[in-house]
Amino acid sequence: MAKPDLREFCGGALLTAGGVGFAAYAAMHYTIGTATRMGPGMVPVILGVLLALFGLMIAAGAFLRAARMDEIRIVVPLIISASILAFAVLIRPMGMIPAVFACVVIATLAEGKFRPVVSFTLAAVLSVTAWLIFVVLLQLPIAMINWPF
Repeated sequence: MAKPDLREFCGGALLTAGGVGFAAYAAMHYTIGTATRMGPGMVPVILGVLLALFGLMIAAGAFLRAARMDEIRIVVPLIISASILAFAVLIRPMGMIPAVFACVVIATLAEGKFRPVVSFTLAAVLSVTAWLIFVVLLQLPIAMINWPF
């Protein structure tokens, strides 16, 4: 039998631990309620349990295939964190569409090869999707474009 993929096992175990932790915290600090009268803890508990189940599936999948050594790129989590930070910094002064656009473009820099056409197309599609979901469907009062210049 081949050696299990240790990185995938550890990732699944971390997801499982995080899901169990979030579900346990929500169950202890918020009322869950019933299916017909949900309390504030219902959604966090369900999401925590789902996260834990997905983590178990990932951890179990590590034993079904052989380990492989991929290149470890430490810059990827930094780029993804920068994209989240860019969204947080830009959402109020610039509006949602520029914030989503910048977030997606920065996140696509985490790929090994930057493809501008794909990156800008994805950013445009996700910006329109965010507008449809949050403004049209949910009718949230979010500024779409707020140029401070």
